[in-house]
Amino acid sequence: MKQIGVLLCDDLHEALVPQWETYFRLFERLLDDPEEGLSTRGFRVHAGEWPEDPLEMDGWMVTGSRASVHEAPEWVVRLMDFVSQIDAAMQPLVGVCFGHQLIHAALGGKTARAETGWQLGSYPVSCEAPFAGLQAGEPLQLLAVHQDQVVEPAPGFTCLASSAKVPWYASTRNKVLTIQGHPEFDREFFIDLMEQVRPKAGDALVDQAIAGLPNTDHSLAVRKAIRQWLCG
Repeated sequence: MKQIGVLLCDDLHEALVPQWETYFRLFERLLDDPEEGLSTRGFRVHAGEWPEDPLEMDGWMVTGSRASVHEAPEWVVRLMDFVSQIDAAMQPLVGVCFGHQLIHAALGGKTARAETGWQLGSYPVSCEAPFAGLQAGEPLQLLAVHQDQVVEPAPGFTCLASSAKVPWYASTRNKVLTIQGHPEFDREFFIDLMEQVRPKAGDALVDQAIAGLPNTDHSLAVRKAIRQWLCG
């Protein structure tokens, strides 16, 4: 059984806790799979809970967050250093949303607040290379919630998927896989989350995102691709 360390970079909004318990539960649902030989352990790094060593686990995942990489609070700086150690140790590593951005920043790239503002829901994304059972040129549908994005990729990364407004939506290098979208979200969670985002993003963008939700998306396929990646 391979142990995957989930580097948690946020907690759920308190209004979501009664229904969804913890942010870690979303990643347990994504990763825990006895048939594929994975189990998980969470580290709330934003709250001071840190692993001791990159080799403590067989692979790692960096989650989303309401924080911004480019604002670099102390825990983010420490996490960037730990991610660099994971990469140097050639341990499997996956980042989603904030985690995607942080990995690029830690390995030499750059992130910033998107000039186009909030990106919510399932906006148009196209695969640039085969990914999660999809071929180059095929659409990739995941749920997204972000204001920041990768503006300069870290050296050596290959683009797996892009959109007109988010050119580095998914990427890979060596044993690293990063994705701007949230494969851990499902439709119900996203709708509940939007009510917490509404005061910041505004009614128009939130209502548009909810109205534009697809009946199906590629979250299950991407979850499987992540598990296979972490299995090596």
